[in-house]
Parts: sequence; structure tokens; C-alpha cells
Amino acid sequence: MAGPPISPNVLTALRLPLAPIAVICMTTRTPGGYVAAAVLSILLELTDLADGAIARRYKQVTDFGKLFDPFSDAFCRYTLFLGMYAIGVADLWMIIAIFYRDSSISFFRTVSAVRQVVLAARPSGKFKAIVQGVGTQVVFVALVIEAWLPGLPGMRALPWWTMWVMTLVTIGSFFDYFLGNWTILREAWSEIPKDEG
Repeated sequence: MAGPPISPNVLTALRLPLAPIAVICMTTRTPGGYVAAAVLSILLELTDLADGAIARRYKQVTDFGKLFDPFSDAFCRYTLFLGMYAIGVADLWMIIAIFYRDSSISFFRTVSAVRQVVLAARPSGKFKAIVQGVGTQVVFVALVIEAWLPGLPGMRALPWWTMWVMTLVTIGSFFDYFLGNWTILREAWSEIPKDEG
């Protein structure tokens, strides 16, 4: 089988600068800026799907890629959410909740890895990713419509309510991961210190 048209890790890396550029565009608070941010956000989602598909099809799945892809996802989404906070369509508590969830899951993965256990992906994590991916596009579409057709009923409030839903789903995912991995966390917490003397 011939090699992939582009390395999955390269494709993942190419996503990283797109999110900051999207934030720069949206903070212009102009119709054109919102459109550009929306296009970049869609591109982020498409490349996220593409890098995994290429890795699986061409058997390019690596341990580095398994860590790099979720890092890139979190980096890009969190950057976009910070931009949404900057333009006033998200509250600070939403951003904090999303950050705490992602940081906690990273910690859970590290604890599991130290104990030679693979932290399996849970349905709530996949559902959270889908809700955030679709929700982000809804926010941008609403921003574009509001910019071009100001005063259209519901468009001004839709981004905030969409962020509210995304945040609640994210919080629910945290509790699912916490409870689902409680045994590992409890064992690690109770571990007896090793005698290095």
C-alpha cells in the first residue's frame, strides 16, 4: 500500500495555528471576521476527522499520534472558546469548567499510564466532542447571521445558550470519567510510598 498523501501528525500540527487565527478574525467583530472564523472552524473539524481517518487507513497510528491528536483538539477548541469569551458570547464560568474538565482528564490519563493502565475513551467523551464540534459551528453561524441580519429574533442569544449546552455536556463528561475511573484513582491515592532507602 502506498503511503498517505500527508502524514497524520503533520495534518494534526497544521491545525494548531488555525484556531488563534480564527480568534483574531472573530475579535474584529465584523461580518467578514465572523465568516473567516467560521470557515477556519469548519476546516479545523474537517482536518480533525481527516488525520484520524488517514492514520487508520494507512496504518499510521502511533503512540505519539494518540496523544498529539487529543492535545490538538483541546488546544484548538479551548482557543476558540477563549475567543468566544473575549467577544462576550460565553461566560467565564463556562471557560473555567471546560478547562478544568480537560485538565482533569489529562491528569486521569497520566495516573493511568503510570500504573500501566490505558484510560479507555468513554462514550461521554465522544458525545462531548460531537456536541462541542457541532455547537461551535452553531455559534459561528449565529454570529454570521446576526452580523449580516442584525435584529433577527433569537440570533443574539443563540451563541450563549449553545455555549451553555456545551458546558453542561462537558461537565457531565467529567463526572462520567471520574466515576468510571474511580477504582484506578483510589488505588493510586492509597498507594504505599516505596522505600528508596
